[in-house]
Amino acid sequence: MHELDAMRALADRYGTSRTEYGTISPTYSGTPEPLAAQAPGFLDKSSVFKGCPAGHTFFHVDPHGLATMCKVGRENPIDLMTEGMAGLLRLPGIADAQMLRTGGCGGCQLSGTCRVCRPLAKAYQEAKAPLNTYCQHGSEEA
Repeated sequence: MHELDAMRALADRYGTSRTEYGTISPTYSGTPEPLAAQAPGFLDKSSVFKGCPAGHTFFHVDPHGLATMCKVGRENPIDLMTEGMAGLLRLPGIADAQMLRTGGCGGCQLSGTCRVCRPLAKAYQEAKAPLNTYCQHGSEEA
C-alpha cells in the first residue's frame, strides 16, 4: 500500500492530474504476464465497466519498447524501436478492437453490466481463474 501512497504523492508534487483504476490491480512479480499474480485487495468489482481510455489517452511500454494499450491488454504491440512514435497512431484502433466482448464473453446476457474490461476478463479466462474473480456468473458457483 505504501507504493500507492508514494505514487499519489509524486503526481501531487508535480501538480499533474491523476486517475486511479481500481479494476486493474498491480502484479507482485513484475513479469510480462499481466495476470501472473494479482493483488486481490486492489480490485474493485462493485462498479459496472463503462469503458476505458486505454490506448487513447495513455498506454503501456515495456522495457523492450513494445507499446500496448495497457499493462493487461497486450495484443498487437507496437515496436517503438522500429516504428517510432508514429506507430502510436495505430494504438486507439488496436485498443478499441481489444475491448469488444468476444471469446468467452460473446453473447453473454450479463455483458451490459460486466465489472471488468474485456482484456482483463480474457487474461482471467486464459489463466483459468475461478469465475467469481472476474465474472458475475461466478456468484452462482457453490
